[in-house]
Amino acid sequence: MKRLILLFAVALLFGQLQAQAPKKIKAKRDYVHSATKVVFPLQLGEYHRDRLYSFDKKKENVGGVYESANKKTLLSVYVYPAGIGHDRRIHDEYSELMQELANIHGGLDAISKAVSYQNDGFKINGLRSVFSTKGKNESLTLYECGRWWFKMRITSSDIDTCQMSQLEQTVMDYFVPTNFVKNDPLKVGYEVHVAPAAIHDSLMLDCVLGAIVGQLKWIDENVDSLEKLSGYPSLYLEAHMAAVEGFVKAAKDFPDSPGGEEIHHQLEQYNKIIENGFLEEYLLDQYFGWLIIPKDMAIDSDAFYEWKAQNPIDVVMGPHTNLLMWYISCSDSD
Repeated sequence: MKRLILLFAVALLFGQLQAQAPKKIKAKRDYVHSATKVVFPLQLGEYHRDRLYSFDKKKENVGGVYESANKKTLLSVYVYPAGIGHDRRIHDEYSELMQELANIHGGLDAISKAVSYQNDGFKINGLRSVFSTKGKNESLTLYECGRWWFKMRITSSDIDTCQMSQLEQTVMDYFVPTNFVKNDPLKVGYEVHVAPAAIHDSLMLDCVLGAIVGQLKWIDENVDSLEKLSGYPSLYLEAHMAAVEGFVKAAKDFPDSPGGEEIHHQLEQYNKIIENGFLEEYLLDQYFGWLIIPKDMAIDSDAFYEWKAQNPIDVVMGPHTNLLMWYISCSDSD
C-alpha cells in the first residue's frame, strides 16, 4: 500500500463527467441494468436503496445509493462503460476519480493499493483507496471488468475501515462483476502505437520494441487467458519491470543503432536504477503504488528515497507518460 496525497486542482477535465446530468430512475423494486443484466436490489443486506440514477440516455451508466438504517453510512455502487481496453485505462480512470474527490475535499491524503476478485475461473483487478474527511471514513474502489467499470464508494461516520472492507466484499459477492467479463469479454488482440519521436530514432525504436516484447512475453507466461479478457494486465509490477528490462536489453543487443541524446539519457538512468537494485521501488513510486506486488517480493521504499535524494532521477515512466501504448479491441469490434 502507498500513501497518496492529491492537491486541489482549480481546473481539470474529467473523463468521468457526463454530458447529461444525473437523472433519477423511478424504480420501487429491484432494478435490472439492461446491458449487463446485473440487479441493483432494493435491499442489500442491512442497506436500503435510497436512490438510483442514470448518467446517459441508454441507461448504461447507472449508480445506486444505499443507506444504513441509522443513516450514518452511504454505499454507492456504479456500473458504467469502460471503452477500449488500452494499457493505461484503469490508471487513467482511477486518477480522474481520485482527483475529483481531491477537488471536492480541497485535497486528499489516501492509502491506496491494488485489489483482485475471482469467481468461476474469472479474475478482475482493481484499485482501492481509503481516507478520512471531516470525521468520516471513506473508500473508493474501481474494478476493470472487460467492457465495464464496477465502482464502489463508501462514506461513513459509523464503521471503521475493516468493516468497510467487509461491506465491499458483501457487495462484490452479490453483484459478482466477473460475470460482466464472462458475458461480454474483451477480444485479446494487441494494436501497438509508437510515438513518432521513437520511429525517427533508431535506438529508441529498438528499445521501445524491446519493452513491448518484454512485457507481452511476461504477460503471456504469467497471466491467465480468462483474466486477460477483463483488460490489459497493467497492474502487475513485474510486467512493468519486464518492459524496462526489455528496454535496456535492446540497447545492448543493438549497440550500433544510432540514437539521440534523449534515449542515451534514459538508458543511463534506467541502468543506474537497475544496477542499484531499485527497479521495483522506482516503478512503485512512478505508479503511486497502484500495482500488484508479488507476495515474496521485498520492497524498501525508504532506502530508495534515500538513494534517490543523492542520485536525482528525472526519467519518467508512469501511468500518464508511458513510452508506448497498446490497445485491446472490445469483443464487439471487428
